[in-house]
Amino acid sequence: MNDPLYLERERTQLDAKRLRLRQARTVATCLLVAALALFLLAEALIHRHPFWGFVGAFAEAAMVGALADWFAVTALFRHPMGIPIPHTAIIPRNKLRIANSLGGFIETHFLSEEQVALRIDAFNPARRVASWLSRPSHVEQLAEQAQQLASYLLSVLDEPHVRDAVRRVLREGMAELDWARHGGELLAVLLAERQHQQLLDRVLDKVGERLAQPDIQTLLSGMVAQELSYLKWVALDEAGGRYVARKLVAAVAHEFERVRVEPEHPLRRLVDSELDALILRLQHDEALRERARAWVAGLAEAPAFERRFDALWQGLTQSLHGDFNKPDSLLRARVASAARRLRDQLRVDPRLAEWVNSSVRNAATRAVARYRQQIGAFIADQLKGWDDRVMVERLELNVGVDLQFIRINGTLVGGLIGLLLHSAQLLLR
Repeated sequence: MNDPLYLERERTQLDAKRLRLRQARTVATCLLVAALALFLLAEALIHRHPFWGFVGAFAEAAMVGALADWFAVTALFRHPMGIPIPHTAIIPRNKLRIANSLGGFIETHFLSEEQVALRIDAFNPARRVASWLSRPSHVEQLAEQAQQLASYLLSVLDEPHVRDAVRRVLREGMAELDWARHGGELLAVLLAERQHQQLLDRVLDKVGERLAQPDIQTLLSGMVAQELSYLKWVALDEAGGRYVARKLVAAVAHEFERVRVEPEHPLRRLVDSELDALILRLQHDEALRERARAWVAGLAEAPAFERRFDALWQGLTQSLHGDFNKPDSLLRARVASAARRLRDQLRVDPRLAEWVNSSVRNAATRAVARYRQQIGAFIADQLKGWDDRVMVERLELNVGVDLQFIRINGTLVGGLIGLLLHSAQLLLR
């Protein structure tokens, strides 16, 4: 990661760890030096008072414990004093085995499906989400992040090469899609739901309304009068036209009403049969299907398609940009409203909360089951790829302080054991 803030924070943490390690080493070493000084002082004054015998025994055992623990701690990471003593520099010498063992340990004990499921159940994602969304600032933060993400994605989509790629994919999809077969399937659904009969009823209503309008009847009257031109000699052509038009409209309205109230009217059966035949042709007539596919492909390759697509794309992106850049963005308001509704539902609906928890649990366990071995192998490969010096430094920075406390404890505990042994020795004498 090349983020300057991240790198600066990492350097600061490393410097703090190095400082703590130096301080712990200094304390442990000072205790060893103090034990040596105390031992020399006790040896110099032991003839003056028996008390100095106890001091000398304490200091001698403290030095032994300090040196033994210093050797043990140092042998983990390097050869003590640079001398290649057997069974020292344990970590660098066994880096491959340690890496494989650590990867397998994490894979087995940390990435088991049961452990992950237990951790998620204890975490309770639904409760945590509801608690996090209970603060208005968090809701606003979520809405702002969604607005920024949407604005970024829109800026990516607005790039010319992205627009060209979308247009190309759309063209290829339009050319490859079997429009005739899918159209037949859609018509079959409409027939199964009797939607086409409702459409027929609406068409008949609209036609009836138009025929009942005076201007349409006047137009029909004129047309009929032209056909009855022989009546103009007796001045009955216009009257006859109006009469015939009224009769025609009444007959049509009557027939439309019959169609409306009779489910088995011949016109309805004719529509059904014609649509059934059309569905069969769309699904099984290869020539018709190929013509439909070729027509759509030609439409997609036409220059007008590219112009309309670009105009639609530009208009859509500009409209969305205008909304995303406003403080009172509609998207931002919708996200905030949805977050508040989700928070309220998670609090009052146990089934929703359980669904969220189970969904997270199932997704996590499936991911663990799928990638557990890869994660363990990745950890092992990362450790194997480290330089010996880098590996030792990183491990020592993270656990070295605790190991220095082992040296400190070894010094103090060793001294107490020496004091007890010296006292026991005097008692036995």
